[in-house]
Amino acid sequence: MTEGKRRAIIIGGALAAVAIIVAGVLVLWPTSSDSKPAAATDGPEVPTIANQGPAAGQVLDSFLKVLTSGDSAAAALLTDNPTAAQEAITALHKNIPAGSLVYTRASSASPTQGAKTVTAPVDAKLTVASPNPWKTSVQLAEINGKWVVKWAPTVIHPKLQAGQTVAVIGKVGTSGQPAVLGEDGQPIAVWDGTTAKPTDPKISPLLMKTLVGGTRGGSTDTRYVAIVDAAGKEVGEPLFGTKPAETATEALKSTLNGKIAVAAQNAVDKASLPTMLVAIKPSTGGILAVTQNDAAGSALTALNGLYAPGSSFKIVTAAAAIQQANLNPESPVECPAEANIGGRRLKNADFQVAGANLRKAFARSCNTTFGQIASQLPADGLLTAANQFGLNADYDISGIKTELGKVEAAGSAVQRVEDSIGQGRIQASPLGMAVVAATVAAKKAVTPSLVKTEKTQVLTGYQAPPAAVLGQIQSMMADVVSSGTATELKRFRSVYGKTGTAETESQGDNAHGWFVGVRGDVAFAVLVKDGKTSAQAVSVTSAFLSGF
Repeated sequence: MTEGKRRAIIIGGALAAVAIIVAGVLVLWPTSSDSKPAAATDGPEVPTIANQGPAAGQVLDSFLKVLTSGDSAAAALLTDNPTAAQEAITALHKNIPAGSLVYTRASSASPTQGAKTVTAPVDAKLTVASPNPWKTSVQLAEINGKWVVKWAPTVIHPKLQAGQTVAVIGKVGTSGQPAVLGEDGQPIAVWDGTTAKPTDPKISPLLMKTLVGGTRGGSTDTRYVAIVDAAGKEVGEPLFGTKPAETATEALKSTLNGKIAVAAQNAVDKASLPTMLVAIKPSTGGILAVTQNDAAGSALTALNGLYAPGSSFKIVTAAAAIQQANLNPESPVECPAEANIGGRRLKNADFQVAGANLRKAFARSCNTTFGQIASQLPADGLLTAANQFGLNADYDISGIKTELGKVEAAGSAVQRVEDSIGQGRIQASPLGMAVVAATVAAKKAVTPSLVKTEKTQVLTGYQAPPAAVLGQIQSMMADVVSSGTATELKRFRSVYGKTGTAETESQGDNAHGWFVGVRGDVAFAVLVKDGKTSAQAVSVTSAFLSGF
């Protein structure tokens, strides 16, 4: 036997002896910290090894992972009360959508030196219609050398008591079902997932966003989060969300008319300047369309933006003349090219009308005529007439912010002259002027509305002029189209209205153009900002009337 072989045998024998000794120690000294050490038959007792399990943070992370996944059995084994924990976690995941709940540790879970307990903050987030976060905490304790979760219902949610759980209540509606109905009962928006999608993107886009947004039915998802007891009965108010007043698939019943709304949007889109159009149904007050082009901005200023209405306000001035100055459409009036009235110099658009009457002066839009009439009215004469057409009315219309106008009593004769032609301090919105037109058509006060099931609240109403007076105004508005300033619209049957140019700086520069009119049971107002004259508003009106 060589010397190398002899050394190998000796070393191998020594290693085998060490292995046998170690094995004997392991048998006598178990590694499990929750097992009692075995006593040696012929030696001293072996001491217990403290906490040989995972660290507190590791236990918490493992627990939150299986709590999130819904593995109630695995989660329960990491607690000090497996039976209660498993029942509670099982109930939780039966009442929430799969994968909707996530628990995460918010900070360190390391105990202080020598501590046997530690409390760790935990973030929870339950996502249904939207993310719903809350904060809770989990206490861990070292028991028999192992860290375990001290079970309590508050581990799930801080408001929970024994026998209660968090539940998601409600449902998601069916895609393709009607979301918004038009005035004829036909869908103008349908559900696309949880979003209401217009059947035509040009159906009053800005107004549709208001109709289907927020709490007014902007989603088929009517779910909310609440605490329930073992019988499934809700305890207290919802934790997140609100109980829906309507079922998820019940369509909102609007006054909008899809065909008219599309025609209106197509008409304003053809204009390069900021342009708005509002249409109302005189017989009901229902808003048929509210449209603006991109140049007019993303805010619904057609409903509440106030602008000088210019000569379209002569509808009001004419009503004041008939009621307060005892004039009628055939009454003779003067229409010189220009005139100095009470210190205010007025002029027409390079014309005069010899032998005029009120009808011709209205059709041609004679500033000098109406300035002279207003100078002879009482100080509050135009205010009284404006109130009869709703320009100082105020409404709470569900889902939208509106302002019709602002008209005050004139403090001087010069102010009355300015106000008579829609300048001065007279202001109106396109919605307000549409109400003026609707009042003429209906021959009575008109209350605007948008949702059939939600009644408009009248904060300040108005009393319209007598029907006989409005009939005379209507006939003069017809002359504007047949022989006056809007003859471009003669090709459309039964159209009547009034043009308007409102100076914003000086004559011909940065003036707003208006057309306020009626066809059948559709009253409307068109505003082209900085259009210089009313011609562009008339052109937009022509495009609008061609579309329905």
